Amino acid sequence: MPGDLVGTVIGLIEGQQSAASGSGSQPIVQIYEPRRDSQHSASQHPAIGEPGQDSLVKARYASTVLRVAQTVDQHTAVRLLNGLVRDFPCRNERLEIAELHFRAIDSFSELATALNNETGSRLRDLWKRAVDAATAWLQAVSSL
Repeated sequence: MPGDLVGTVIGLIEGQQSAASGSGSQPIVQIYEPRRDSQHSASQHPAIGEPGQDSLVKARYASTVLRVAQTVDQHTAVRLLNGLVRDFPCRNERLEIAELHFRAIDSFSELATALNNETGSRLRDLWKRAVDAATAWLQAVSSL
């Protein structure tokens, strides 16, 4: 059964690749690039690479991952938190937003370390600190 599923997925991917390489075919993904003569301005469709938008996406993601991490076993929670720890702010991020982002990263890292080594009431405090840091970061970028 799993082998059939893998074969089906591989067949679909190969079909998409051969269709995309054929002449006159439409690309699988179309990228929207605003032009000066376009009715839509770039401010209506901000790129994810823009500092404020990038941080908003990351803060929402971190909040969601934290909610999920609270519902799974400790090992999985540590893996999820370690993923958040590696996600740094953009280089051109506003200083106050970058500071909130780094505070959140610090709290995620401390919680992940504690989950590997401890149990008890201290973990409850660390979960609260991580959630509070993510919430503060999300509120700051949402108000931009």
